Amino acid sequence: MKLSRRKLFELALGATQMGLMARYGLSTASAAPTPGRPTKLLGIWLDGGLHWESFFSPLSSAGITKFIPAPLGGLIPVGYAPGQVENFDRSPADLDAPGPVRKLRGPIYWNWANPSDSQGTNPAANNNQRYRPWGYSWADPTYKLYEKAALLVGADQNTAAHASGIVASMCGVAGSSFRAPAVQAVIANAMAQRFPDRSIPNVSLGGALPTAFGLPARANPTVLRSASTVEPTLSDRRGGAWNGLRTRDDVPDLAFDGSALPGTVPATAVDAAILKALREERGISTSGTDAMLEQLYDTYKGASRTIRRDILSVLAATPSWEKLKADPRYPVDWSACIGFADSCGQGSSMGSYDFALQLLKSDLVTSVNLRATSFNNNSFDTHTANGVQMHTNHLRIALEMVGRLCLEMSLTPSKSDPSRSLLDETLVYVYSDFGRTFPKQGSDHHPATCALLVGGGIQGNQMLGGYDETMNGSPMGAPVSLVEEDGSRGSRAPRSQDIAATVMNAFGLEPGKDFFIPGGYGVFDGVVRS
Repeated sequence: MKLSRRKLFELALGATQMGLMARYGLSTASAAPTPGRPTKLLGIWLDGGLHWESFFSPLSSAGITKFIPAPLGGLIPVGYAPGQVENFDRSPADLDAPGPVRKLRGPIYWNWANPSDSQGTNPAANNNQRYRPWGYSWADPTYKLYEKAALLVGADQNTAAHASGIVASMCGVAGSSFRAPAVQAVIANAMAQRFPDRSIPNVSLGGALPTAFGLPARANPTVLRSASTVEPTLSDRRGGAWNGLRTRDDVPDLAFDGSALPGTVPATAVDAAILKALREERGISTSGTDAMLEQLYDTYKGASRTIRRDILSVLAATPSWEKLKADPRYPVDWSACIGFADSCGQGSSMGSYDFALQLLKSDLVTSVNLRATSFNNNSFDTHTANGVQMHTNHLRIALEMVGRLCLEMSLTPSKSDPSRSLLDETLVYVYSDFGRTFPKQGSDHHPATCALLVGGGIQGNQMLGGYDETMNGSPMGAPVSLVEEDGSRGSRAPRSQDIAATVMNAFGLEPGKDFFIPGGYGVFDGVVRS
């Protein structure tokens, strides 16, 4: 992995943060394993800010009438009526049941009797909308994916700016830069000692980097785009640069201060010389320089181990889509259209889902963060006059792709625990920059957002939280039950900090011990299986 001057500067800032973590009494060591919890994280960033309420509806009948347009749009449906909202498990949907916890539900645009139907009109929409199949993967009774999914509703991002909102979704605190490590880095660091063969713990497949911000070097993100990008960065297969330098000997593993560590490092002659030179620089300058050099030292050791692993060969032997394609209803090369054929694209054009599956199935990674869109790289960062209508249709298509990915993972056995599936051992965290103003208000930025958690350790088929339907315009979140950082239980409107804390809590990480989020935080009560 190449390190630019800018990256070295960032690492130096990270070293300062390690001091801050120590000040708050936080551990930078790996957490103890927790049975039944996930050990991998797949973050899926849907780029641009979402109309979550167009796919999932925690609103009451009165709230739907107040905030959502009546169903219209024909081939490009938008809006829905209360009678169109159903529980995904087909149980009766009580749209006026009290309390902040409801089953997973939303407006049904597909034909239950024939889910592939895209020609018939939907009587629940007063025949003002054609059936659209996208999104059915979440409710398909063959797989019951809804039983593995929970929606966290109405969290205040404390921002309506794109960059700041992305940071809030990744670390819990809005801002132009990170003030705490990204959840991806925290989890990669926590699992590092438990799974030492995961050669590249924290991988970014696009979007904002899941910054380690003061955690050990092993938690820093590695940027990849596809399997082909591994070859020039994390392998020694390019002959010209490595002639005569491929031979690796196992040398004793030494800490930056020269003290002995267990195990060895697979070092070339150049590696060994560089590691020795870095150790000899210790103490010559300032403590800040030493901290920066120690990060570089640990990064170099990690890269040596990664190259020794020959991850190119591992990836080449690892399939991506293999299980779900046995179901003819879910072809790998599927496509989707807006309208009749007004705008169409392939599922493969929505993001590096194939590569994400390869990485997770290969067991080379702990955390993968993926930038995703609708087809043909259609992001959700749009403010056109028909923005709500296009958002509604593109979101259903994008979430169909996410659903199919989760189905493939649910059918794939875990390599580390054959009694579990890959989805059981992986928490899928779907997030965006922020929400959008509710449909009757257009499609502008709105700080109230949602997050979708699927898979490992999650108590599924529920939406937790809601919106304050007494508000006019676009509502903020309603109170939900939270376990605060001091262990007390309370009810308040959720914030971005609470979503980040809930993600890390799913892995058994303890607030105040394994992570710290400025500004205080709670955990959504009832999301994580006990």
